[in-house]
Amino acid sequence: MSPTSKELVSNKPLAGVELAEVIRHDVDRLLRESGFLAGQTAYSQVAYELRLTLHLGLPAMPTATDAARSRTQASDVIAVDPALTALEPFPLAHPAPDAILASTQITREIQSPNLTRVEHSLPITVEVLGGDGHKREELVDYSPVDVGMRREDFREPDLTDVSDAMKRELGL
Repeated sequence: MSPTSKELVSNKPLAGVELAEVIRHDVDRLLRESGFLAGQTAYSQVAYELRLTLHLGLPAMPTATDAARSRTQASDVIAVDPALTALEPFPLAHPAPDAILASTQITREIQSPNLTRVEHSLPITVEVLGGDGHKREELVDYSPVDVGMRREDFREPDLTDVSDAMKRELGL
């Protein structure tokens, strides 16, 4: 449904919860496309790190980085699911001689908050002029067709192998 003449669509900045949905989509894709996480694969020793770095474009805080690293599971958790004994703190303290370090990075640059909302099926706040002359805000879902695009016009961000850079960072 395209905007009508009584709707004002502002390109407001993405709210944190909206950005979280976009990031969740990218993380799901990263996990789906990793050959290391296929169903037929199993690991007796593994550690991982998930790092989120945001380039905010704010003078007071240009970047923000958060990281979550694997850690040894509690014994009561392992008792319920023995496979979790494979999880170790990141990085592995004593990796096997044939251990592999694989690191993949996904980078997304958002130019238009509203196009990003359309791409991820998030509603857009529009200001609607009612018949009585009063303005009210409504949440409207637009499809790519509504903004003159097709679903395939939205290009997924590239996945980049950064294993060598991670090895250098970790001193391996």
